[in-house]
Amino acid sequence: MDLNTLKKIVLETIKSVDPYKMTKEKCTMAPGKRNFLVAFGKASLGMAKAISEVFEISAGVVSTNQNAFPDNGRIEYFQGGHPFPNAESVKAAKRAIEIIRSANEEDLVIFAISGGGSALFEYPKIDLEILNEITKQLMRSGADIYELNTVRKALSYVKGGKLAGFTKARIVSLVISDVVGDDLSTIASGPTYPQRINEEEAIAIMKKYKVKVPSFKKDDILPRQNVKHVIVASNKDACENAKKLLKDAGYDSIYLGSAIQGEAREVAKALGGIYTEIEKGNSDLKKPLAVLSGGETTVNVKGNGLGGRNQEMALAMVEIIKDKKITFASFGTDGIDGNSPADGAIVDGKTFEMTKSLGFDPKDFLSRNDAFNFFDKTGLSIITGPTGTNVMDIQIAVVE
Repeated sequence: MDLNTLKKIVLETIKSVDPYKMTKEKCTMAPGKRNFLVAFGKASLGMAKAISEVFEISAGVVSTNQNAFPDNGRIEYFQGGHPFPNAESVKAAKRAIEIIRSANEEDLVIFAISGGGSALFEYPKIDLEILNEITKQLMRSGADIYELNTVRKALSYVKGGKLAGFTKARIVSLVISDVVGDDLSTIASGPTYPQRINEEEAIAIMKKYKVKVPSFKKDDILPRQNVKHVIVASNKDACENAKKLLKDAGYDSIYLGSAIQGEAREVAKALGGIYTEIEKGNSDLKKPLAVLSGGETTVNVKGNGLGGRNQEMALAMVEIIKDKKITFASFGTDGIDGNSPADGAIVDGKTFEMTKSLGFDPKDFLSRNDAFNFFDKTGLSIITGPTGTNVMDIQIAVVE
């Protein structure tokens, strides 16, 4: 498959999980006497638009990382911070609590939750600057996502199921998943999902990483148990839509699942080995064949370049698939890859020699974590800008 054809499939795959379309399909619940909306995360604008077209909204709050707000007198919009909460993130949470506290048992509160919601919607128990500094220290010290979320939930009035405890109304949470396994306790830190908050463990984690433990109030808001959660869209949905697009282009596909994790360049070696064996005819899988996978990898940053996990994986793949009839793309569905303006990159078996002829050494750029500049110079970047959704990353390889 040529690069341009695969690039078109990438763009159509992202469009296929449009939050407006996917949310509207799931708005099948019965309305309340009054309906209230609380939406936060990268997909909140599209989700809120869909919900407000199906239900008459008495009042609502939307917190987003975008700045193009529609004109709607009953819904208040806030531009929260990402990847760390800002003052608007806090204002959004406090205003949402005011609104849902006014709802009663005959009313309906619809929460629209998507990736990025942990930062875009926050009511901290401690000073916001101190919370952000604790988070940064934990990240720099190598704390994993479980440890980070354990601390975040303990230091928040709204995370870990606590947000739902502020209302007596019937609750439905519509959720776009940006985590492996669609774990409702993890997506946006599980604000409406009932769970146990282990404050002692949070303190132990901070001590483990030599972070000063702040004084904070223990929880007195109990999580609600009767909250209905509906997964609106996930990485699997996007991959299934990509399979249909590839079928239309004449290619059968296999799907490796949406739990791809690990260091991006190491994952490239593993996936590249699968693609290469298929290309050589050493597999029970017959070519031509498209291989799809999804998940979220990491990058061990040692250089000072620009890029992100998708471009890093594609750059590592350049030498692995050189001279082979393989076309590969790795991309994020949110349109943002690391500290660069790109979303991902696309390469094939000819990329290695093409870039060598231009005087570019893929290994040199990889050693500096400078994948963006490599692909920007070679015209192989995928650039979409923020897409207004987020269902993790996708890899597509076409083997011929």
